[in-house]
Amino acid sequence: MKKVIVFGLVVACTAGGAFAQNDVVMVNSGGSQTKVTAEAAMVSSYVWRGQVYNNDFVVQPQITLETYGVSFNIWANYNAAGADINGTSSDFSEIDLTLAYTLPFNLDDVTFDVGVVNYNFPANGNAVTPSTTELFGVATLLTFKNYIIPSFTLYGDVDKADGVYMLFDVVAPYQVSDYFSIEGGISAGYGNTSYNDYYFNNAVGGASSSQDAGWNDYNFYANASYEILDNLTIAANLTYTMLEGGSIRSAAGNIYDAKEKVWGGVNLIYDF
Repeated sequence: MKKVIVFGLVVACTAGGAFAQNDVVMVNSGGSQTKVTAEAAMVSSYVWRGQVYNNDFVVQPQITLETYGVSFNIWANYNAAGADINGTSSDFSEIDLTLAYTLPFNLDDVTFDVGVVNYNFPANGNAVTPSTTELFGVATLLTFKNYIIPSFTLYGDVDKADGVYMLFDVVAPYQVSDYFSIEGGISAGYGNTSYNDYYFNNAVGGASSSQDAGWNDYNFYANASYEILDNLTIAANLTYTMLEGGSIRSAAGNIYDAKEKVWGGVNLIYDF
């Protein structure tokens, strides 16, 4: 499962949009120019909202089409080394489809994005990991965008999980030169009871358990990007992810490959 990607405004820190595991949202400029972007990320592990799906090397390609503030993204995860938690190896474990729209107004430098993302797991089988769909809305404060960019994203699962996940993110971008940029940020996710029950429903000892609403995962990340050519950028990411303690962390020990993880990767981004 991937982060929602809405390309555009924060181009100075392309690496923020390079890795589909962070749930860090990039803001669309809402322009009328049609843009196609292809990416290929090589990542040490597959981590999503604190859930370590694969401890081994994965490849995550994606392609995005955007025009008039609307973007359509196809993202995939390929388990290139060891098997993931569902036993899938040397195959595409996930293919996600995202449709997003940047609303054509702002309120005191606050931009708004809405959209829908469909998660598909072709190699895992519906009995193991059924497909599901989330609606999302994003509010991003751009008043101090050259120094710090806070955002809040609300995800609502309307299919299998039937739960709500909220992401709070703060990123600090820095343009080193015309070609090189870096950024550092922190984020935290909060799940309601239905969401946490769905993703952390296996307590210590293998017994099914009910999870309370609460903080879910915490992420500390650093990204860097370098523009090799006018339409080709290379980016790098390093992230430390940890889960909240208590029953969430205990359940993750039975379900996922790790309770916390340092992971990273490199990404090539090509604009057509």
